Amino acid sequence: MAPGSLKALVGKFLDVLWPRRCFGCRCRLSGDGPLLHLCPRCVCDLDFPFAPACPLCGWPREGRTGDQCPNCLQNHFFFRSCCSLFAHSGLGRRMIHEIKYRQGHFLLPDLGRLSSVLFSNMAGGILVPVPLHWRRRWKRGFNQSKLICQALAREHGCSVRHLLWRRRCRRPQVGLTRADRRRNVEGVFALVPGVLWKNIAKDSPIYLVDDVLTTGATMNECAKVLTQAGFSNVHARTLARG
Repeated sequence: MAPGSLKALVGKFLDVLWPRRCFGCRCRLSGDGPLLHLCPRCVCDLDFPFAPACPLCGWPREGRTGDQCPNCLQNHFFFRSCCSLFAHSGLGRRMIHEIKYRQGHFLLPDLGRLSSVLFSNMAGGILVPVPLHWRRRWKRGFNQSKLICQALAREHGCSVRHLLWRRRCRRPQVGLTRADRRRNVEGVFALVPGVLWKNIAKDSPIYLVDDVLTTGATMNECAKVLTQAGFSNVHARTLARG
């Protein structure tokens, strides 16, 4: 029996013993669906980004075309594009909370599969997780951005490189104003010392990866560090947009 057929047979056997249920609505899932923990109805209930959006910052433009993006006029972004899978609301917010605070890593393969449809042209790129300070990583037990990178890498054929480290531990961004968020992350990130990044071509497509993007301050500070190091093709990708 071929390995793929054996895996499918084992999967059907396990579905009989321990039926899988949708994370969103708790309905029973069939064994032949494309996703492991989300039913088609709940996937449709996710708040996906709607076009048109600014090609640089990804901010919705409410049907306007041809005019300048007010978000880009007010901010200088160091990344070349920014995309998120879904809005940080409803089921999307629940999934992010499950991944970050309840170790809901079982959801990541499904989100990786969704990204293969909504994130295009990432094949062969370099995924860089937004780093946690070691104290926060020790307290949580993992860096969710690293786990998201691994899920995306499997779907897009990318490599994961830890090019950044967080040299200062600051207060969380939640609840801060846009200006305070920018000040809170200023000078926090640095390029990893050593030869880890020296064999990477400066025009290689690099994708910074995080769980949620709100104002973009954290992503922009990371992109600034990479850009100042000479990398010219830096992009931002997140699961959710706040």
